[in-house]
Amino acid sequence: MTKDFLENFLQNYMVPILMILLVLLAIALVYYRLRFGYLTYKKRQYLPKISDALTELTFSGYKGERLQTEVKNFKSRFPYHKKWFQKLVLSSIIDLSLNLKGDLIFQVREIYMVLGLHKNSLKLIKRPFWYTKCKGIYHFQALNFVHGQKYIKPYITSKNEVLRSNAFIAHLYLTTEPFDFLVDYPYSLSSVNEYKVIDVFYMKKEPIPKNIDSWLDAKNESIVILGLKVMVFYNYTGASEKIISLLNHERHRIREEVILSIRELFLIDAEEALQNRFDKEDKLLKIEILKSLAVIGSESSISFITKILIRKHLDKDIKMELLRCLKSIDISYYESRFLVDMEIDRMKLHINSAYL
Repeated sequence: MTKDFLENFLQNYMVPILMILLVLLAIALVYYRLRFGYLTYKKRQYLPKISDALTELTFSGYKGERLQTEVKNFKSRFPYHKKWFQKLVLSSIIDLSLNLKGDLIFQVREIYMVLGLHKNSLKLIKRPFWYTKCKGIYHFQALNFVHGQKYIKPYITSKNEVLRSNAFIAHLYLTTEPFDFLVDYPYSLSSVNEYKVIDVFYMKKEPIPKNIDSWLDAKNESIVILGLKVMVFYNYTGASEKIISLLNHERHRIREEVILSIRELFLIDAEEALQNRFDKEDKLLKIEILKSLAVIGSESSISFITKILIRKHLDKDIKMELLRCLKSIDISYYESRFLVDMEIDRMKLHINSAYL
């Protein structure tokens, strides 16, 4: 009886349901394929016209009522009430903003607001999905929509790492606060975002934070690294002793950034500390130390390198970097020593000629 019931159920219910679902799926695929083709056609048709109209509005310099009148004329010439068209206009405005400088950026932002597209961006931020929130946040950032900062700020502490990251960078672009507050930022930053922060400093011509020295004491590894990058960006050497002391930090990434910073800031007082740290580091940081000694090294480093070069079972990559460092500090010493060592002689030939 159970078997007959199961066969009857499959035959009378499941098979028809599956057939209906299959038909609906086929209809949906056809619909979305046709819609994609239609929107692609409309995009090719309208994008050049939108671009020309927005460029004209941007360079016209219209303000106030005159700009509103021109925007109304723009809307009347196109199917602006369609959502797909508004998306085309919004993407064109963002592209235009990213390719302009000076006061023209503010003119584009004004057009964005008069068109009411900031409301579209805000709707994206208020949606429950993190990826739509990121889109809206990016719109505000790209168009320097400072009024939208209050809607972004709550997300800089979001549990979603991607959303938090996007909100954090956008907040930096839009805030008018000094960047001193970053010393207390509790979340980890990716290497990409560390460089994005430096880009914000550059774009906004932000002054160096007054409390930049204390960034090196932060518990957050990312803030320490960011502090070092900011110091290099501004060629700030006021915290040289503190920088050198971080060579003994427990975190590998921080020590790596310190070694790079010593090189970039030309901190000659770090020469002995770098030499003392050499044997305690892994291969990667050994090579970075030698690159820094090649910049700040003196006779002390020549003696240091010579002693290492005579060691047995020395890694070939490190040995090559030792020779490069020696050549950079004193080329005459480099050329006159180790003449009977065949391996070093071959390495010298490789260093002297990039084609070997």
